[in-house]
Amino acid sequence: MLSYRIGSMQAAGKLPNYESSMLKVFVTEMRQRLYNFGVGLLGLFGQIEQGTPAAPLGGRVELGYLESVAPTIYSGSNEIQRTIIATRGLGLPRD
Repeated sequence: MLSYRIGSMQAAGKLPNYESSMLKVFVTEMRQRLYNFGVGLLGLFGQIEQGTPAAPLGGRVELGYLESVAPTIYSGSNEIQRTIIATRGLGLPRD
């Protein structure tokens, strides 16, 4: 729904300011939680790398787990995105 909201705002000629920050924080942290859960669910087998015959789900869990950290940092860390949401979206003062 956040993606549709941003798309409809762009189609209407509006600038999705804090909405984009909300989407970035939600998607990157949800992805990280999902892969953390997957590795925890599979136990030690969740750490077998891609390309190894014994890797469950073709090693996608291990690869996703390793790649899920960087998106929370680049394009403005999630902490910076939360500041944008607080100041521009909620109108809170900046300290």
